[in-house]
Order: sequence, then structure tokens, then C-alpha cells
Amino acid sequence: MKKAQISIQLNWIFVFIVGAVILLFFVMIVQSQTKDANFELAGALINNLDTVIKSSEQSSGSLKLIQMPDITIEFVCEPDISFYDIGNGVKKDTPYDIIFSQSKLRGHELISWTRSWDLPFRIGFFQYLTTKRTLFIVVKDLGGSAEELYDELPSNITKMLVDQDAELEELNYDSYKIIEFVGNEHDGINVHMRANKVHKITINTTDIDSYGEITFDDDKTHKFLKKESLFGAIFSEDAAFYECTMNKSFQRLNTLMTLNQNRIENLSSSVTDISCRTFYSWALDEIQTITNNPTLANTVAIYQNSANLEQDNDNLMRAKKCPLIY
Repeated sequence: MKKAQISIQLNWIFVFIVGAVILLFFVMIVQSQTKDANFELAGALINNLDTVIKSSEQSSGSLKLIQMPDITIEFVCEPDISFYDIGNGVKKDTPYDIIFSQSKLRGHELISWTRSWDLPFRIGFFQYLTTKRTLFIVVKDLGGSAEELYDELPSNITKMLVDQDAELEELNYDSYKIIEFVGNEHDGINVHMRANKVHKITINTTDIDSYGEITFDDDKTHKFLKKESLFGAIFSEDAAFYECTMNKSFQRLNTLMTLNQNRIENLSSSVTDISCRTFYSWALDEIQTITNNPTLANTVAIYQNSANLEQDNDNLMRAKKCPLIY
């Protein structure tokens, strides 16, 4: 009798062990399939986003919506590396793409906006990424720059134009970007949102399409060069992200200016008209000034010399007998 009971117990133990092994087997299969599905989803999203970025670089002002599952995309820009990460170890390096974004974006729609950065010829396309979960709040100023900036921002982002003494309540967004101009006479807007969700920049300029200074949350101040650069500061996570992305832009600026310098030198040596050579000489001096220090610290000189370069090219165009600078 005891042997029979022991045998039954052993049989049940064997059944439990076999059942546990079978259950574990199916759990592993489900986890593997889920992991594979996540990898496929992340890979598809990477390809979709990369296609949008590349295609948007063909035309300035393009505005696109990228449908995606409710996941978080992390953007990284550091001096020696830049990429975006969709999770599960799926990353896409962006060493040459000029992308301004918050460090993390989440939502069902990713908004992509592109502008051309011209100094005076096209240097590259700036890509701005955000979602509907971020609210951009532009505070009115006395000179009308705030209204101009508000109108320039794309219509399908979530944005508000408010008075200088506005009361801002929590509206359940993931983040808020408050954009102010210096010189407000009021004490400022009153913010009633969680501090870690609010990012603020203060702009000091007389013309948003020229140059000026931007002060970020951490009191770090950087310069901007033309409104495309200003938009970059607005869409960036912080001062460090903005500076890193602009450094990539200036590397491209330096490369293209150097190539154009070589071209003008060849033009100057091949033409016989003295007036043409004069314009080429001026252009070479202006390009040399730009390439001497192509950084945010030198924005005023770069802006002024690029404007002169544009004027030289216009003068050559009017002459109708000299090859153009660009």
C-alpha cells in the first residue's frame, strides 16, 4: 500500500515537472516572439523616420507627420556621437543630420519640420522634431517680435501666444517650452505647472532673422545665427543639445565655404575682366573671415560677411558677364 502511494506521489511530481517544463517552453516562445515583434516594430519605425528625414532634406519648409506607436524615442547629441534610440537596442546614428529635438519624445504622432539654413547660399537643412505632447508658449513683447516668431512656427505644433502677465495653468502636457523676449515691462508670466516639465528660453535680438542671444534654463547663453538657428534653440532640449547640433552645422558651413573658396580662386584666375576680379577678391576676403572662426561665438561676423557675399553675387548677376560666386 505504501509503495502504491509513493508511486502515485512520484507520478504527480513527474506530471508537475513535465507541466512546468512545457509551460516554461511556451513562455519562452511568447517572450521570444514578443521580442522579435518589438525589434521589427522598432526597425520599421527607424526606417520610416530615416526616410522622412532624408526626404525632407530635399525641400525647405516641409512639414510631415510620422505615425508611430506610443513609444519613447531618445535623441542624443554629444561632441563625438549623435543618434536616436527607439529602445530594444535599436539605434540610428546621425553624424551628419542636423536634428533639433527634446531628449525624449513620446506620442502617436511625430511632427517633422524642415528649414533651409542659407549663408547666403544653402549650407544645409535643419530638421525640427516634436510631438503634440509639447506645448510651445510664446510671450508677447513690445516690439512685435513674439508675434512674428509665433506666426513663423508651424501651424500643426501645439502653440499658444499669451500676454506678458498671463497665468499659465497645468494642461496635462508632457512638457512646456516658454519663449520670451527681453525688455518685458511686466514681472513676467505666472507659471503653475510642475517645474520639471517647464523649459524656458529668453531671446535678445532686434531681428529674429539676423543674430542675437538666447538664455536657457540653466542661465547658459548662446548666440543664434538667422531664424533657423533660433528655431533650433526653441526645439532643443537644452543649451548643451543646441550647442552640439549647431557645432555640426558650423562644420558643414566651414566645408562648403572652403569648397566655394577654391571655386572662386579658379574663377578669378580664369577671367580677364578687372571688375569681375574685384568682386571675386572681396568674396574671398569675406569667405576667409567666415572660415577663420566658424562657431556660435562669431555669429555677427559670419552674418555680416555672408550678407556682403550675397551683395557681391547680386552685383555679378547685374553685370551679366561674370560667372557667379554661387
